[in-house]
Amino acid sequence: MRVLSVNGSPRPQGNTHLMLQRICGHLSKAGHEIDEVCLEEMGIAPCRACMVCAEVKDGQCHGHDDACNGLLDRSRAADVILLGSPVYFGSVTGQIKAYMDRVGFVSRVTDQFLARKIGAAVVPARRAGELFTFAQLNMWFLINGMVVPGSTYWNVGHGLREGEIAGDQEAMVTLDELAKNILWLLEKLR
Repeated sequence: MRVLSVNGSPRPQGNTHLMLQRICGHLSKAGHEIDEVCLEEMGIAPCRACMVCAEVKDGQCHGHDDACNGLLDRSRAADVILLGSPVYFGSVTGQIKAYMDRVGFVSRVTDQFLARKIGAAVVPARRAGELFTFAQLNMWFLINGMVVPGSTYWNVGHGLREGEIAGDQEAMVTLDELAKNILWLLEKLR
């Protein structure tokens, strides 16, 4: 099975990356293919609401000449989509929002390719705002008909500087349990 890990942080090796890696390590060890995306390095622009994707219905985005169509293909090929975003002013980053809007909208107006995939979110925060950000990511999974596994707590953690999230032991245990639940769910859905 294929896992798409989407890092919405502008820090490619920051706490969001570490949280996603924690889950991917378990999934990779179980034999699943990991496809990592760092949105900061791709420069995906926000949706223009041009509606060409809804008119043409070819499963592609026509509003920009950027890497989004490659991301659409990678999202379509995935069985599991992991989304990670740090908290920016109590919300998701612009990078992950652009991914969510463009990939989600193309899926919804074409073949609903996101439906019945497994989706899970991770959110690091300096101090607060993680639950609202976590809810935003999960609402995207749910409106797209995805299956969202839980853990022993919400998939959030605390850390400001790169690497600090590893010191949040409760967050690490939560991510380990989330990975176990994703593996269990993959078996059930197979």
